[in-house]
Amino acid sequence: MDNSAPALQKPQVVQAMFNRIAPTYDLLNDCISFGMHRGWKRRACDALSLKPGSSVLDVCTGTGDLIYPLLERVGASGKVTGLDFSAEMLTVAQKRFAEEPVTLVQGDALALPFADNEFDGAIISFGLRNVSDIPKALSEMVRVVKPGGWVVNLDTNPKPALPGYWLYFSWIMPRIGQFISRDASAYEYLCQSTQQFLTPDELVTRFETLGLKQVSKNAQSLGAVAMQRGQKPFS
Repeated sequence: MDNSAPALQKPQVVQAMFNRIAPTYDLLNDCISFGMHRGWKRRACDALSLKPGSSVLDVCTGTGDLIYPLLERVGASGKVTGLDFSAEMLTVAQKRFAEEPVTLVQGDALALPFADNEFDGAIISFGLRNVSDIPKALSEMVRVVKPGGWVVNLDTNPKPALPGYWLYFSWIMPRIGQFISRDASAYEYLCQSTQQFLTPDELVTRFETLGLKQVSKNAQSLGAVAMQRGQKPFS
């Protein structure tokens, strides 16, 4: 499968799209997933095996949906850092977490502005589809995670077992997006980017190619979404 970005996925196009939909992004996530995305994300956070005092990086943090569950897991002595390339998404996140010990950074998932072995874990949730170079983004996450730490990806699945999935994705969901955000194209993009995305098995191979150990996959909601995780080896 070709992981280069088609015209629809050029970084500047995707960045502009997320800037546009930032004000209604959280409401639409609840609507289009019927609230199920919260459970998917909490289970993905569990997969990081964090402990109180851990440091964790949330890549493509968006409006910060994962930040509260991550804060719960690292505790008062831990550190949560969120990175996103959309300034408008980060503006929403900054308002949400103004009183929380969270670091939010605008940056590129393909060139993470962090040192090697800086975090105890790294996670990306519904963001990997949007990068122009999937292997590079995963490689960067592995680079900044300490040996023994976990790397986790949660995203949509191009080969679900859920009946009616593509009818919902291609026809109903863009209309919900149009009604709430006045931007049907963003939710047409969600369908198209999922169709072009790597399968869970292909992502497992990517994790293994990067040297991660104990790599596993987990499908949820009849395969509507899938999670992969792998541990950075100690040596």
